[in-house]
Formats: sequence, structure tokens, C-alpha cells
Amino acid sequence: MSLPKLTESSVRAGASPQSFERGQEYYDNGAISGASIQGDLLSGECEGTSAPYYQVCVTLDEGGIVSADCTCPYEYGGYCKHIVALLLTYIHHPKEFAIREEPADLLADLDRDDLVALITRLLRDRPELYDWVEAALAVPTKSGKSPRKRRKKVDVEIYRRQIRNVMHSLDGMRMSEAYWHVGGLADELRGVLTTARKFLEAGDTETALEILLTLADEAGHGIEYIDDSNGELGGFMADLGLPLAEVILSLDLNAVAREKLRQRMEKLAAPLRDYGLEEGVAIGLQALDETTSDRPVRAARSTRAGHADDEDEDADEYDAEEDWDEVYGDDEEEAWSYADGDTLTTAKLNVLERQGRIDDYLALCLSAGQHVRYALKLCELDRIPEAVTHAKKHLASAEDARQLAERLREQKHIAEALAIGERGLRLKGSKAQLGQWLGALEETQGRAKQALRAWLAALADNPSLDTYKTVKRLAGSGWKRLRPTVMKLLDKSYEKTPLAEVLLFEQDWDAAIEVAERRNVGYTVPELVADAVIKHRPEWVAKISLKHAERLMTEVKSQNYPLAANWLKKAKKAYKQLSQLQEWQTYLDKTKEKYKRRPALQKQLRQL
Repeated sequence: MSLPKLTESSVRAGASPQSFERGQEYYDNGAISGASIQGDLLSGECEGTSAPYYQVCVTLDEGGIVSADCTCPYEYGGYCKHIVALLLTYIHHPKEFAIREEPADLLADLDRDDLVALITRLLRDRPELYDWVEAALAVPTKSGKSPRKRRKKVDVEIYRRQIRNVMHSLDGMRMSEAYWHVGGLADELRGVLTTARKFLEAGDTETALEILLTLADEAGHGIEYIDDSNGELGGFMADLGLPLAEVILSLDLNAVAREKLRQRMEKLAAPLRDYGLEEGVAIGLQALDETTSDRPVRAARSTRAGHADDEDEDADEYDAEEDWDEVYGDDEEEAWSYADGDTLTTAKLNVLERQGRIDDYLALCLSAGQHVRYALKLCELDRIPEAVTHAKKHLASAEDARQLAERLREQKHIAEALAIGERGLRLKGSKAQLGQWLGALEETQGRAKQALRAWLAALADNPSLDTYKTVKRLAGSGWKRLRPTVMKLLDKSYEKTPLAEVLLFEQDWDAAIEVAERRNVGYTVPELVADAVIKHRPEWVAKISLKHAERLMTEVKSQNYPLAANWLKKAKKAYKQLSQLQEWQTYLDKTKEKYKRRPALQKQLRQL
């Protein structure tokens, strides 16, 4: 594959201004090492603040950046500074990336004996990989078959050792260092969880169950050694609930077997309760009271032609609750309980879908109010008119509409996709993603007015300079009339950076300065505005820069001194623009004298 030619603008588009700026500093300081290209994958190590280094990976295709990951704890959206540093290194110094063959190409010339010898030597040199390889060989493929002849029963102890190694992978680290690696530990456990799902999808529910229970067991014993203040491990333990419920609902258990399993799971849940991590196992225990085989759900009449989901939107709506009572009466003990929450309902739907019980699946969707899944399944069955009619009546949020509209678009039903998307703009919830997706589609269909409406909805929920430019372009001659409304939307947003960026783009320097001087805008907006208006309003830049620098220097906090120095650099540029470098030097000398007993600050001041 020919890798794309990336630009700094494409990196900026995926990162916040702060992350890009910090990433550029890391790049300038040569923080990236061990950079390589393997097929469409860029990887490297970046110096860290809470760890010696972080592992960074970026996947590319012909269109640009597909995905980017870093082992750092950054959780604020967009690319972290380490990803930015790797991408800037690739853009400006691609020759620093060692070219590695794809694994398949690297091993292509080896015959079976050579390959076996290589793997044998690897496993002898790296014995910790043995359990991983043995576990991988036991996992079913997509066809449901193992890559080698399966043993009668999978040795779950393989997975126990693998999980135990993961749980103890932070042993020996300082607490402050281990804290930042809990997320990576949870990700490794999710790899084992994925293996359990593969067994479930292949029909080997017993093995899947044993792996999931082993995960719960080992986590319960290992949690006391881990600082999970950020909740990464807790999040993983909650994630066990859905696959555990699916496995249990897929089993055909008699009363004795069910009670034995209940006792085992209660024992597993006990240590987890001490840390508030029992949610996943609790969902599994709830699933023990359910079954998908004793009482199959009868298909709802609304899935038949001529009932509530035909094309007449005014037809009488099907009463799913009435049909449920007709089948099962009022015996709530024997019918599925929908009070167990969304996770248990999702598990039941996943099991029915996997078993191909379409009528039961659709009926449960209706009874549980899972209208998106109902409509998506109708699309899968090519019952498009029914899906659209049902969606228009029942979808509750813009995100629901986006999911269905995208599915309709994939199936080449453009008109229907547009109709559902436009309806979604009138529903509750954030319309940022729907507006961006719909706006682009509307424009390709020559529907400029509808595209403008969609982009305005996106701007209201997630303002940005790029969206502003799109709205302005689509408004055409009507922009003068529309602009006041757009500016109100931007001003209404809690985050003022987009408003400042728009005002700077329009060269409305004084209005941008007014935004920068507002209370509670932090440092980002003043920095952004100061950098942009230094040639146009140098007096203001000098004043605001010294104000922020003085505030940071007054506090005896060495971590603030580099920030103060950055503001002083802006002040120096402003003085130079004003032809007042002598006044600047006088101020700098006085500042050095004032803070002469602070060596960390003096180091920063000497660089000015």
C-alpha cells in the first residue's frame, strides 16, 4: 500500500490546540525513538512524564489516519501530545522510521520445519509466551473451527495463568508509576475477554463460561494489589456482565446445575463486593433466573404485514404488552423480567440473534423498547418500508436516528436515510455527529438548504472553526442575515476557543480580545488571541502577557515557571513590535532582581 502524504493540518484536525502545541514541543525536543513502519502501521516510543516512555501506534490508509493509540492516560478527546509528536516526526523526518516487513512477508519463505524450529526457539527463550501461544491455538476461528484439531476439553488453566500474569504485571513498579499502567492492564484482560467471546460465538459456551469465571476469580484475588483510583479495572469488571449473561442464557441448565453455578458465582462475587466491583458477576447471577429456551418469545404481530408497521403511519399501533399477557398471562416469575436493565436485555437479544430466532428477537425488541435494534434488524431483512415507518414513530434521540440513517445509506437507500436523518435533527440529544454526517450527504444530493440546516445543528452542539466555514459557504448570499444567529450559537457555548478562532479568522481583533478578557476562559483563549493579534494589537499583547506572567511568577511553584516564561516571550515580541526593546530589557532586569532567590525561575529568565 502507498502510504498517504500527511500534513500538519491533518494532525491539527485530530488534536486539541493544547495537545498539538505540547506534541510539537515533544517533536522539537526529539522525544520520539524506535520509530518504525510496518505495512500501514507507524509505531514508536515517546518520552513520558509519568513513565519512562509511552508506546504510540498509528494506523494509516490511502485516505490518511485511520486510528491512533497511546499507552498514556490521556482521556480528553483527540490525539494526545505523544501521538502528535510521532506524526510530526513522520511528516518531517520519514527516513527516521525503520521499515519492517509485514509478519506474513517476513515468514513467507520459511517451510513448516523452519517455522516450527523458529517458534520452538522463541518459546524456549521467552517461556512467558508459551501460555499465550497455547491459548491462541485453542481459540476457534471465525468458521468455528480451531486452527488445529481441538482437544475434547480446553484446559482453562492456560487462561488462569495468562490472567494471573496480567494481574501481577505491575508488581515491582512504584505505586506512582503503576497507577498509570492500570489502563493497559485492563486492556490486556479485555484480550482474554475477546477470546471468551470467540468461544461463545463458536458455540462452545462451557469454555467461554470457564474463562469468564476465571477472569472474575483472578481479578477478585488481585485487586488488593492494584490502585484503581481511575476505575479502569472497575470498568473492565462491569464489562464482564454482558458476555457472562449471554453465556448463561445460552446454556441448557437443569435446576441442580443452575444452583451449583449460582453458589460458585456468589463465592466469586464476595471479594469483589469489598471493592465495589461485583456488577458484572451480579448481572450474570440475574441471568441465572432467565432462560431463552424454556419459554421462547412469540413473534409480535407488528412484524407481520398488515399490522402496526405497514406503510400507513395512521394505522392503530400494536400493543406489545397486550400480546405478551396473552401468551404468558400475568405470571411474571416465568416471563423474562425487563426490570433487570439494559445489559440483561441486550444479552437476551444477542443470544436470540445468534440463534437465528428472528421472530423472537423482534418481539423482544418491541417489548423491551429497543426500537433502534428493531429497525436495524428490519433493514437487515430488507424490510425497509417497515423499518422507516417504525423509526419515524419510535426513535427517541438524534443518535438513534444516526445509527439507522447510516445503515440505510450503506444499503443504498439514500432517500430513506435522508428522511430518518432529518427527523433525527428534531429529536433530543447531541446532534453533532448526526449533523456532520447528514450535512455532507445532503450536499452530495444537491440539497444545500437541508445541508445548511444539518451543519447548523452540528455547530450548535459542537462548535468549531471548520464547521463555521462550512455554514458560511452553504449560506451563500444569505450569510449576512444568518451570521448573527451563528455568532449567538458560538457565544452560547461553554468552550470559548471556537468563538475566538472564528473572530480571529474574520480578523475582528477587538472582538477576539474582548472574549480573551472574559472571566473563566483559562489560559488557552488568551494565548490563542495573543499569538494572533501581536502584529495588530501589540499594546494589548504586552499588557496581557505581563499580567499572566506576573501571576504565575508570584506563586512559589516551579512547575509554573515555564508557563510564565512563555508569556514573557510573547511580551518580548510585543515590545519588539512596538520598537520598545529597551523598555523590555529594563523590565526583564527588574524581574531578575526581584526573583533572584528562585534559581528555577532564574533559569527560565536567562533564556529570554
